[in-house]
Amino acid sequence: MVDYGLVTPKLGHSAVQQTQSSKADWLNRTQRFNNTLQEIVTNVMANGEVAKTPSLAKRLVKLMQYDTLLRVPLQGHMTMMAYEVLENPIDLNEKNLYKAQVVSCAMELTQSHFLITDDFDDQAKTRHGQPCWHLLPEVDNLIMNDACMFRCLINDILKAHLEGSVYIKMIDIFNKMNLFIAIGQHLDTMIPKAKDYSLFTQENYDKIVRYKCTFYCLEMPIMLALILCQKDDEATFKRVSYIVRDVGTLFQMMNDFTDFCEEEILFDKTGTDIQAGKCTYFAVKALERASPEQKEIFKASYGSWDPEDVRRIKNLYNDLDLISLYKEQHNFKYNRFLKNVNELQSDDVLAPELFIKLMEASQLNKWKVY
Repeated sequence: MVDYGLVTPKLGHSAVQQTQSSKADWLNRTQRFNNTLQEIVTNVMANGEVAKTPSLAKRLVKLMQYDTLLRVPLQGHMTMMAYEVLENPIDLNEKNLYKAQVVSCAMELTQSHFLITDDFDDQAKTRHGQPCWHLLPEVDNLIMNDACMFRCLINDILKAHLEGSVYIKMIDIFNKMNLFIAIGQHLDTMIPKAKDYSLFTQENYDKIVRYKCTFYCLEMPIMLALILCQKDDEATFKRVSYIVRDVGTLFQMMNDFTDFCEEEILFDKTGTDIQAGKCTYFAVKALERASPEQKEIFKASYGSWDPEDVRRIKNLYNDLDLISLYKEQHNFKYNRFLKNVNELQSDDVLAPELFIKLMEASQLNKWKVY
């Protein structure tokens, strides 16, 4: 396990039992979530346009089973957790909780929509220990149509269960999320294609993180909950963005770290960032630290699928001691996030409890690098 320099308390017998209990609760929560998700998707498709094309309905169910149901629904859980914390206790009734479940399911399906298109763009080989969706023989050139249908399904789910200003705001913010993801994908794809390493800057990396990770992974669950609770306004949204910015960077840095691993032990995917010439944290920092000679090695080897070139890049990262820099920055951003959370007042709309619960959820989803 990588040592972050963070103090980790030793667990006694009772603490171990509590941890095991928490994991059991998490698994039960995931199973309930998946059951609700399948019920919502089945009902919406049965009463919508998709029902007129049974083969398409069957295909969308298979995609849901192939991706959505095989992973911990972190975005969905975070949305529900945020709602449960932010909602007035008197309004936590069955009707409102079901609406929150609907929005959580829409959020998790959006995650699947993003993952299958991201894997296709990156030409990734595996996800969840199996071939990526786009590599299945029956998918092939239908990958973009599948993604489009999944996005339409999400809109149908929201329309079927929400109404009034809440529905309008949800559609707006889901559209904003899709726009942000598209901008992030554009940057993440076009910067490597340009083969111009002057574009590998901290500024551009931060843009990719903001658009492709932070907004939809961390800001969205909280903003969705705020809309459901009718406690949403631009000032609160901006505060959410400020508080979680460091966590978004940590998520992306940890994703980038996948390239140092031989197995899918971080983000349930194989790492191909070096081969694809991605603008990652390590590539940016390597170019910042490298000597002229080392920069030539980088330029000659980066973005190549030749195993020897990949080995040269990894060796270069090690020579530049980027792992130590990574750990140092991890500590700094993690501790700054905790400081911002601890400064919140208990009666604030954005109470410390909200971010503590979301952080705990993230830790259960392999927060630390092993």
